[in-house]
Amino acid sequence: MKNKKMCAIVLSILFVLSLTGCGTDAQQQNSSPAAPTEAAASDDKTVTTTVKERGLCFSIAQEYIDKGVSLEGAGENVKGFKNVSIFYTSPTAIALLNELNAMDSAKLTQELVMEYSDKLWSSSRCLMEVVMVETSKYDSLAADGAKPEDFTYFAPAEVLGTNDGYTYLLSIPDLDDGTLTEAEAADYHACKEYMQTVQNNLTFTAVESEGGMPSFTTKDINGVEVDSSIFSGKKLTVINVWGTFCGPCIREMPELAEWAREMGDDVQLIGIVGDINGESDTQHIELAQTIAEKANVEFTNLIPNADFDRFMMDIIGFPTTFFVDENGTFVGEPVVGANVAGCREFVEAYLSGQ
Repeated sequence: MKNKKMCAIVLSILFVLSLTGCGTDAQQQNSSPAAPTEAAASDDKTVTTTVKERGLCFSIAQEYIDKGVSLEGAGENVKGFKNVSIFYTSPTAIALLNELNAMDSAKLTQELVMEYSDKLWSSSRCLMEVVMVETSKYDSLAADGAKPEDFTYFAPAEVLGTNDGYTYLLSIPDLDDGTLTEAEAADYHACKEYMQTVQNNLTFTAVESEGGMPSFTTKDINGVEVDSSIFSGKKLTVINVWGTFCGPCIREMPELAEWAREMGDDVQLIGIVGDINGESDTQHIELAQTIAEKANVEFTNLIPNADFDRFMMDIIGFPTTFFVDENGTFVGEPVVGANVAGCREFVEAYLSGQ
């Protein structure tokens, strides 16, 4: 679980560098992003993968997967739009991730993780990003002058089509070679050229709900057992996923603590400390306790155990804030980055029925 989390944290940094949060451009954290589903290899050595949450079916030749092409799955870009991305991950980037994963967690300072994120960013290249926007919202913004590039992280971008109430925007970015070696650059350019074939073979499917929080039984950072019934009896629960390494997370903690004390009976705030590696990770638990104490935090902060594995792989940046109803079902869109004001605005609108 530790390796998955660290990969998610580092990859997410790559996409979130321009935000006020910390990454977990896996971002992007976050997770790496949600794993694609229903992958199958056909007779011609082409892997077909359906990303149900995005209503898209990709076909990618094994030849290019072997070169370093990876479909990252359902996520959200730094502009707040749902997306799915394809990356070229070089052998250099893989070696960096392995090197980072092998490190003692005590040495993983924020500065070191950011140093690795810069190296990973320059040794990995985005090949394709597909963004989906509710068609009514897209049409309204387009009427006001918005262009496809205003929705995607990369440029250039174009309208791919419409499906199931959404308009899809596609970008095959024209990036430089970063710090790729000569051999890696050759593979990268071959993979980039192949993206036109991937685009031509893209098909739409029904968009499936992204569901909600997993069923879980865990403990909070003070050793109190908590399960998923914590959502019952509340119209809305605000879930703040943060990390002890994340400066913006720590800086917004006092504001979150104050907001939590102001919430009425219908709303609650809980935290999930994303870089705690289970109940035995006393180092990060004690650090989280110290951060919470200094910020006068009274709300519950959970330790993510194996029950949270898939959920944590969807995290694209720290902090990320989710909203769920009394059944633990997601409502609205997650907020990536430190933005208490934006979270407050959503909660007020949701409770007022807007």
